[in-house]
Amino acid sequence: MPIPDFQTHLLSLRRKKSYPKAPLNNGRLFLALFVSLTIAGCATSKKNTLATEPKPEAFAAGKKTPAPWLSWLKFSTKTPPPPSATPIHWTGVIRLVNEEARFVLIQSQSSSAVTPGEKYLCIRDTTETGVLRMTALKNSPFLIADILSGDPLAGDRVYLPSPTVASPAPQSTP
Repeated sequence: MPIPDFQTHLLSLRRKKSYPKAPLNNGRLFLALFVSLTIAGCATSKKNTLATEPKPEAFAAGKKTPAPWLSWLKFSTKTPPPPSATPIHWTGVIRLVNEEARFVLIQSQSSSAVTPGEKYLCIRDTTETGVLRMTALKNSPFLIADILSGDPLAGDRVYLPSPTVASPAPQSTP
């Protein structure tokens, strides 16, 4: 048996391999398909836009009309809870005002919760009448505070608007 020639052997291998033609190689077919779909998309009739536009009465009443293509989507209408107000902790009621020495005598329920040096507010009805600085002098159930500003009168209620916390001094390590 004769030995086949090397080049004839390669030629036979190349002929045996046949690759399938990809559909993308046929450009004319896809070009025709693209053009026909583009023309068909432009030729479709559009709906009357006046029927789908929201009416001005809806805007005047503050109502939002949902988009028709989003009608299947349900949004939650939960509103966040309103912020909770912290109750005012009343310190006491002013019983005596000394205008010459600029101090007041406050009758308090609990004198242990009072911080000396803090600024307290005086309120009559709904208006602020003065600012006080609490002193360390106290004789239960009475407290003494200096008048910083305003014109407080007997019967005004006193409270600490925002207590400040004294931060401890950083300790240095040798």
